Amino acid sequence: MSPSSLQIKVNALKRLIKEESLYQQEVAEQQHFVNQMKSNNADEYELKKQIQVLEESQRMVPEVSEKIKKHKQALIEYVENYKGDEDLSAAKELISA
Repeated sequence: MSPSSLQIKVNALKRLIKEESLYQQEVAEQQHFVNQMKSNNADEYELKKQIQVLEESQRMVPEVSEKIKKHKQALIEYVENYKGDEDLSAAKELISA
């Protein structure tokens, strides 16, 4: 049996929330790594590349946050108009988070 539209929307939102958390963790770890490299007078080329990695991760956080907002709004609208008999508790829990 294939997943329902509700399950797909809930799982997509869960995945995006997890992805945002991972990007935030990556930014913190990468920032720490770059700071260590600076304090250890690391090779300029390597430092530059690590800073690029950090900047890319920093750009991803707001992008994922925007996707979360859009998916959450779509889920809200879906739940408001839902006429089926599936359990909506997981969806409502995500909406309120």
